[in-house]
Amino acid sequence: MKFYCMYCGHSSSSVSSLTAGSCRNSPTGKHVPYEGEEKRKYFCKYCGHSSSSILSLTAGSCRNSPTKKHVPYEGDEKSRYVCKYCGHSSSSITSLTTGSCRNSPTRKHVPM
Repeated sequence: MKFYCMYCGHSSSSVSSLTAGSCRNSPTGKHVPYEGEEKRKYFCKYCGHSSSSILSLTAGSCRNSPTKKHVPYEGDEKSRYVCKYCGHSSSSITSLTTGSCRNSPTRKHVPM
């Protein structure tokens, strides 16, 4: 089993060795384990951009993310996505994250 950093896609065979390393994309400067299950497609939780791997997703830039990098959405794919700040819902993560949210610190909807 592999563990991945949710900010840069770095992988390791154990959580302890992953979190011992530094990450230039993470707000804390340390790798943060991605807690979702491995998937065929990964989505950015701030803009909905998708990729087939965490590494390729996190390599791109995201104008909605506080770190300016794509951050993987850790939830499962759903039929409806709901903003964790205001409750607005949409049928796709992309359409949810393109709208503005006055309750969110980033002013964009963030899926729960």
